[in-house]
Amino acid sequence: MIARGFEWSVARRYILGGKRDLVISVTALLSVTAIALGVMLLLVVMSVMNGFRAELMDKILGYHGHVLIQGYGGKLQNYQDVIRDIEGVDGIVKIMPFSESQVMVTKEGEAWGAIVRGLPDEYFSAEKLNIAHTVTGSIENAPEIGGLVLGKQLANRLRVTAGDSVTIVSPSSVATPFGSTLRHLSYPVAAVVEIGVYQFDESFIGMPLEEAQRFFRLGDTVSNIELMLTSPDDVDALLPVLTEKVGSRGYVRTWRSLNQSLVGALQTERVTMFVVMTFIIIVAVFNISSSLFMLVKDKAADIAILRTMGATAKSINRIFITVGLMVGMTGIGLGILLSVAVIGGFDSLLAFVEWIFNIQVFDPAARYISSLDPVVDYLEAGLTVVIATGLTLVAAYFPARRAAKLDPVEVLRYE
Repeated sequence: MIARGFEWSVARRYILGGKRDLVISVTALLSVTAIALGVMLLLVVMSVMNGFRAELMDKILGYHGHVLIQGYGGKLQNYQDVIRDIEGVDGIVKIMPFSESQVMVTKEGEAWGAIVRGLPDEYFSAEKLNIAHTVTGSIENAPEIGGLVLGKQLANRLRVTAGDSVTIVSPSSVATPFGSTLRHLSYPVAAVVEIGVYQFDESFIGMPLEEAQRFFRLGDTVSNIELMLTSPDDVDALLPVLTEKVGSRGYVRTWRSLNQSLVGALQTERVTMFVVMTFIIIVAVFNISSSLFMLVKDKAADIAILRTMGATAKSINRIFITVGLMVGMTGIGLGILLSVAVIGGFDSLLAFVEWIFNIQVFDPAARYISSLDPVVDYLEAGLTVVIATGLTLVAAYFPARRAAKLDPVEVLRYE
């Protein structure tokens, strides 16, 4: 398949070319450039999508957990017994009971819909809440002062910061001597945090669990129990065990069922983009075929002379396949180097594009997450190299076959 001996010397001379082969050399250079750009685009696009998917799933799973045990009618009775029953299950690394209620939060005429999470006191820390970072205030102070932790975007909409107060309005009415009215109460803001997912940041309110139970009149109940597992992929194996232990006290949902449409959409988009980007490489390798066909036509006399000197058809075939592979592998190598440079300086490149065109390329409001870091899947990168190499080999095969089948008598007759 690969040239050896004198075949390599001939292949190297054809690759380097000369003044007479200027057109062929330019075509080969364009082929290298096209393949390099195709490989670079495929690697960069897939790395960006992998980073987006990993960051999104990490933030969503950090907020919703791997498994959610929900109570019927929004209340999970005797949740302490449920926790005791599932504590011994292998693979569970975190169990957190919490309440969740929709509210309207107001501040000096500004109002916005939000979701209040009633959390146990020990979970008021940046690590256990799995937030990106604390913008202002102290999360740990929330249980001490009976205060709230607000998402960054929600705080911006209400124009509040740590130390201010906001009013929580519950949609559930309460009876008074003057009739029914909505229940509302003012709370201090202990901290403003950035979770990392835009939709969560504009709706999240963390409240001490006891305060949430009192305000929403939940008694000694919660609405959910969140479980974190050793690995998110363990949910399918643990689901039957957890369902049996919970029994009729609630129903068990996994992150796959909670985010089924999102996971499916991400997977479909990933496969589609890989196929589309692969077609760019396919188009690029057509240039290799065209340049090799031109080379075969230009070197027909040389091929005929080599055949009369004893070179076999297989030798001619290996010479031109080697030329095609060298062009393709050079392009693939350059593409890998370019992709490493682009991925390494992705943030700077993104900022440069935004500055040049005065646009926001990555809008957190539209893309869920507030930051993006490309993640290289080395198996995927290896598959890209294998596909590009295979396509290059196919592109070189047909011109090489034509060269091998040239009849030296017919060629030299007109020389």
